[in-house]
Amino acid sequence: MRKIFLFGAALALACTMQAKTVRTLDVANPLSPAAVTYDASDVWTETYNEDDYETIDYQSISFNHTAWADYDFWYGFTIAKCQDTTYATMSDQFRCVAGGGLAGKGTPYLLAYAAEYMSADAPCQAYFDGAYTAKEVYLCTGSWAMHNMIVNGGGHTFAAGDSLVIEIEGLDENYDAIAGKKITFFLADYRSSNPNEWKLNRGWEKCDLSALGEVYGLAFTMKTSDVGMYGSNTALYFALDGLKIEQTVMAGFENADGDVNLTTPESAWQGADVPSVGKHIWASGDYSFASYTTDWGGGWIVYSAFTVSNETANTSTGSAQPYRSTSGGAYAGSNFAVWTDPYSTAADVTFEAQVVPGFFINNNAYTVTSMLNGDSYAKKFGKDDWFVLYCIGMKNGEVVDTVSFYLAQNGEYVNQWTYVDLSPLGEIDGIRFCMNSSDVGGYGMNTPAYFCMDNFGAAMPAGYIEPARAKFPDGGTNLNEAAAAGEKAQKVLRNGAIYILRDGKLYDITGRAL
Repeated sequence: MRKIFLFGAALALACTMQAKTVRTLDVANPLSPAAVTYDASDVWTETYNEDDYETIDYQSISFNHTAWADYDFWYGFTIAKCQDTTYATMSDQFRCVAGGGLAGKGTPYLLAYAAEYMSADAPCQAYFDGAYTAKEVYLCTGSWAMHNMIVNGGGHTFAAGDSLVIEIEGLDENYDAIAGKKITFFLADYRSSNPNEWKLNRGWEKCDLSALGEVYGLAFTMKTSDVGMYGSNTALYFALDGLKIEQTVMAGFENADGDVNLTTPESAWQGADVPSVGKHIWASGDYSFASYTTDWGGGWIVYSAFTVSNETANTSTGSAQPYRSTSGGAYAGSNFAVWTDPYSTAADVTFEAQVVPGFFINNNAYTVTSMLNGDSYAKKFGKDDWFVLYCIGMKNGEVVDTVSFYLAQNGEYVNQWTYVDLSPLGEIDGIRFCMNSSDVGGYGMNTPAYFCMDNFGAAMPAGYIEPARAKFPDGGTNLNEAAAAGEKAQKVLRNGAIYILRDGKLYDITGRAL
C-alpha cells in the first residue's frame, strides 16, 4: 500500500525559519520511536510491529516502514547496529558489510529491504517536510546481498557483466518520482571484461545527490543482473546513513522572515529602527541586504540600496513617493523591497555560496511615471527607448557573470510581478545591481533608477507563464507625437495622481483605461 505522510506542524515551522536549514540524519536519535530498543541480535525490537510505526521519523526526514507480524515480514527501513558482517541464515538479514553505522562498529544504521515484488508501492522512500536540496548520503551493501554475490546461495557468484545498483529518484510534493531526476549508485560493478576494473562495495561510500536538486523526498530501488524465473536472485538489502539535505529560506521581506521591522501601514523601512548615517545590513530569510543612509546636509537625508515597503498604491506623483510598485503592493504577503542605486561596487545582497534560483521583480511606480510622462530630469519614453537591470553575480568579491532583465523595451514595460531567473549565474555569494536606460545625459542615466523586488531566492513556480507587459501609449509615442497625429492627449492631475487624457479616455500610468 502507498503511504503519503503530511508533516503538519513541522511543515509550518519550516516555512517560518530564518536561517539555512541543514539536516544530517542521526540514526541513533529518531523522533519516533522516541527511544530505540534492540533485541539480542542488535535489531530494533519493533521491526515487526505493524500497528505503531508506519514511518521512522527524524528531524525533517521520515523513512517508510511496513510490517506484517503474522508472517514475520517487513520491508522499507528498519534500524540495526549489528557488528557481525557475515551471513549464514535468515536471522542474519539485518547485517551490513560495514559492521555498524558511520560512527563506527556497533553503532546504529538504517537497513533497507527493497522487496522487488513490492516495487509498485515504492518500498524504500525518504520523505522530507518540505522542499530540500538533497546533498549526499552514505550507502553500503547488506550482508545477505554480499553473500549472494561472492559465495552464491541464491543464483550465481558474480562474474564479468554482473552488477548490483541502487537507483535514487527525487520525489515531488506528492511523493511521486520526478522524471529525469535519478542517480545510479553501484554496489557491485563487474560490467568490464577486465577484472582489475571491477568494483565491489565493502563499506560506507558517499553518494553525491546534488544532481537531483530540490526535491520533497527520495525513492530507493535496487536492481541486480542476477535474475531468475522468480525474479532477483540477489537479496535486495542495503544500509544507509549520513543523509544530508539543505533548505534555503527565501527572502519575503515580512517581519517574521528576519530583521525587518515594518509595523506602520502604508510606510517604508530603511534597514534600522532609527536610521543612522552609514551602511546597514539586515536579513530576510537566508539573505543579507544592504541599506545606506546619507546625510547631504540641510536636513537632506537620502536612502539607497534596499528599502522595505508595504505601500499599496500603484501610482506616484514623483520622487516624493518612491516606494510603490506598479501593480500596487507586494507579490506575496504585505511587504516588498525597493532598490535604488547606492553608487557602490559592493554587493547589495550577500549569502552563503549557492545557486540562487531567482526572484520576482516589478517596475517602480515613480520610474513608470517618469517613463510615461517625463520629468524635470528624464524624457518621456518613446517606442525605441529601454530600461534594463543588470544582476551581477559575485563570488569572493569577484564578478562571475551577469543576468540582464529589461523592465522596458520595444514600446512595453513591466507592470506586474515577473520572475527573474538567476540560475545562469551559477554558484555565487553575492549580487550587485546596476541599471541603465536609453535616456542618458552628462551625469549618467536620467531615468529614475528604481525597481521592486519580492521573494528573493524563490524557485520559479511550476507552470509559470510570464505576465503580459503594458504598452506605452501608442506603442511608445510621446504626447507631442500623439498630438501631431491629430490625437488629443494631455496630462491631468486628479486626487494627487497623474493620468493621461487621450481622445476623451482617461488612462492611469500603467496604461490601463479607467
